[in-house]
Amino acid sequence: MPDANRLYIGEGVTIKGEISVPDTLVVCGSLEGDVSVGNLVVGETGTIKGRITVAENAEISGKVFEKLEVKCLLILRSTGRVDGNISYGLLQIEQGASIAGGLSSTEYRPEQKPAKGDIFPRQDQKAAKPDASRPAKQPSLTALEPLPTPAAPPTT
Repeated sequence: MPDANRLYIGEGVTIKGEISVPDTLVVCGSLEGDVSVGNLVVGETGTIKGRITVAENAEISGKVFEKLEVKCLLILRSTGRVDGNISYGLLQIEQGASIAGGLSSTEYRPEQKPAKGDIFPRQDQKAAKPDASRPAKQPSLTALEPLPTPAAPPTT
């Protein structure tokens, strides 16, 4: 049962009520009510009216009304329309997508920047270790030459 934790609402199907899906919800029909899901896909023919909470990622090609909260990546396709407030971790909007409401970034995004920033401190640490062992001049020169290329000092 690989699809046991998933729900597909087909085109022409209308559902009213509170929905909770641990994995992925695909909406190509109409859904009215509060939604709590792991991942959300709203097809071009899909419509959701309600407060939507997505634990991971959402891809919107259809229409969403009221409130949309996506913890990680929100992708608004060119055919997508959101009327309501949106909160997101990361946001990708295709040309042609429509938003009528407020946008706010969640704390997910700052968590990503330190993860990327950790790469630079690791390079700095690598450079610091050869500096500490100054008698071996060749490894320290090799370690110091690549550092200016990725521009680690200006980011600090």
